[in-house]
Amino acid sequence: MYHENSALKIGTDAVLLAAAVPVSKETLVLDIGCGCGVIAYCLAWKLRNNKEKQTIIGVDVDKNSINDAHKSLLMFPKANHQDLIFKNQSVQDFSQNYQGKFDMIVSNPPFFCQSLKSPSAVKNLSKHNDELPFSELCSAVEKLLSPHGRFFVILPPQESEKLYQIVENKLFINYQLKIQPTPNKPVNRIVSGFSFSNHDIENQKLTLRNDDNSLSEEYLKLTQDFYL
Repeated sequence: MYHENSALKIGTDAVLLAAAVPVSKETLVLDIGCGCGVIAYCLAWKLRNNKEKQTIIGVDVDKNSINDAHKSLLMFPKANHQDLIFKNQSVQDFSQNYQGKFDMIVSNPPFFCQSLKSPSAVKNLSKHNDELPFSELCSAVEKLLSPHGRFFVILPPQESEKLYQIVENKLFINYQLKIQPTPNKPVNRIVSGFSFSNHDIENQKLTLRNDDNSLSEEYLKLTQDFYL
């Protein structure tokens, strides 16, 4: 995949989110802050055997990231019934104009808030949530998600708690995958799944690396479809 010009390069968080998301028969999927499109492409691959017509839309405010996503379309072996669409647009503007409802919404959003910034405006855009605060992210999700749809996001634990407070009584947590970098280190990422339905939370855990820093068998198994 192309990501040379993207604001945020392909990383473990994006691959983990795409790998962890449980898919079934989703036909309309939205990736908020899609960057070079890695999550959208991974989900398209997971959904390739679904014979229903599928549309996967990625939105991002960074033009160079969207250009990279479009370049990858030339190489991606998508199914004949799949449309992948990438828009250089903020989700705030997108949510004001889009009339449909999504079966699934995913996001690997920028999460730094009130922290030291880089001299690079592009890096700040991809990592700091000035342009996409959690409150506006959640407002867009509430507007765009179908009544039976699901929203998945990956964040550090502290930022996850902030998001939970914002969506309280609007969206309900149904899924959590807590991720440890190694067996003896604390959780540093959580994949959280939400819906409009209040039911029991499915809790899972994952360790990325073994004590010798080799990739864990569970991580390799989870992401095996996405790496050459």
